[in-house]
Amino acid sequence: MLREQGNDGVPDSRAIKLLQDDSQSSSQSPISNLFGGQYKSTLRCVSCGNQSAKFEAFSHLSVPMPARASQCSLHECIQLFVEGDTISGWTCPECQSSDGATKRLDIRRLPPVLIIHIQRFYNDGAWKKNQSSVLFPLKNLDMSPHLATEDAHQQHHRYHLCGVVNHYGSMDSGHYTAFCRAPNTDRWHKYDDHQVHELSGGSVQSSAGYLLFYSATDQRL
Repeated sequence: MLREQGNDGVPDSRAIKLLQDDSQSSSQSPISNLFGGQYKSTLRCVSCGNQSAKFEAFSHLSVPMPARASQCSLHECIQLFVEGDTISGWTCPECQSSDGATKRLDIRRLPPVLIIHIQRFYNDGAWKKNQSSVLFPLKNLDMSPHLATEDAHQQHHRYHLCGVVNHYGSMDSGHYTAFCRAPNTDRWHKYDDHQVHELSGGSVQSSAGYLLFYSATDQRL
């Protein structure tokens, strides 16, 4: 049975409509309209199978990296994100079991500008940084495989990369740079403190990629 506790008893279809209406309201900020998306979070009790769902807004997707992989694709990271994780210590409101639950995320709406944060820092008794390479497309990132089936036809689902924030170094010390694509020339430039110079497209992908900024192909910034 699916309980809609997070939606205050409002059915899924009505909850989606209310959030969509709210996102189009004039009271929403330009930042929310540009970067705001929505996903459905579902908890499933590992003991009795009872499910509890709610809708949440997001301003970025914080995606994990596969363990023990020297190289992976951005799609692999996003798939790990939507597959969720096991929540220990969670108490089921139906069977009262504290054996935990599994959590799954269904992306329902994507924003005009999609920010993806790659979780490079992790705690293994001490904070460390994952230096593995994440292969991310510069053009035509197709998000439709990661959307809830009924939402795969939505307006925003294909994106071009427009910016990257890089982090070099460790958890204790490091340095940030940025790669940005000029919309009028489609050329890439590297911003490193006071220095700016043109960059070849082949140099944009690196193991330092930390934050990715994607613009929907039907959105002109």
